[in-house]
Amino acid sequence: MAKVISFINMKGGVAKTTLTINVGEELATRGYRVLVIDMDPQFNATQSLLLYKTHQRDAVIDKLHSEINNSAEVVEEDEIVKEMTSAEEYDALSKKKLTVLQIFQSTDISEPPVNPRLTQEIVHNLDLIPGDLTLAKEISGDTANKVGAVWDHLTNNNIVFDYDFILIDCPPTWSILTHSSLFASDYYIIPSKVDFYSSIGIQLLEEQIAKKIKNDSVYKLTNRKLKRLGVIFTLVHRGIKAEETRINNLKEKFPSIKFFSSNLPHMPSIPTKFVMYSDAKGDSKYDQLINSIEKIATEIVEKIEEVVKLDEK
Repeated sequence: MAKVISFINMKGGVAKTTLTINVGEELATRGYRVLVIDMDPQFNATQSLLLYKTHQRDAVIDKLHSEINNSAEVVEEDEIVKEMTSAEEYDALSKKKLTVLQIFQSTDISEPPVNPRLTQEIVHNLDLIPGDLTLAKEISGDTANKVGAVWDHLTNNNIVFDYDFILIDCPPTWSILTHSSLFASDYYIIPSKVDFYSSIGIQLLEEQIAKKIKNDSVYKLTNRKLKRLGVIFTLVHRGIKAEETRINNLKEKFPSIKFFSSNLPHMPSIPTKFVMYSDAKGDSKYDQLINSIEKIATEIVEKIEEVVKLDEK
């Protein structure tokens, strides 16, 4: 069965989506079968991955085009065309009811899903269940019988048996979306900036998980145990003493929480220049960033192996 991992923090702007999709792609390049589920109503993971799919599909044409004319105007025009193409692809998926929204609507017998299998291939070994902007209405609507919706979808359609890792990009608020994601997860990872407000997000998340998941009578009946893999510091400014002091302070504040030894460095130009970090390979300026994703992915695999070994004892 796949290892289901939620990436979550109650504080937004911590590079949660960036971390999720780049770790997913890194694991896929290593030969693991990976599925990303976009549960965040902002659906940034979906936008990025569909655009990445367009980039990969047109890579040969791009290379030929750049050899003929690589002016800035042509490059920018090509990028706009790719964005429009990926947006049109999403629109088609939405009209066919092939988004994560169907997972929750399947609990409503008046609106059965058109196609129960929602996975879409992005590149080899990396698939996506697309997000949906209208997920926001699920937060305020009737949430009865929806806590187990994600888990039921993964198991009823044998999806959990088709992948090695399922990574869930959760919204930065507690709702039925986060509740159902964590209910379906074996593990969760907390991406966190090095600041006071993110520490509040960590504390709030731990309180909610204890109350709504671990101490919930329904969850206890499943005989499953949600485990925290740890905190990954993101957008870290290297070589700044104040940042190092804040990291040490946060570790002291949460002595029971494990922190990843690998961090995601802050590089302001990367979001505007590349869809995925792998696009930056070959540019030595971004070696540190690419290496950080490789180390984080390795650490995730190792931490899971440690947990599995402990459970077997």
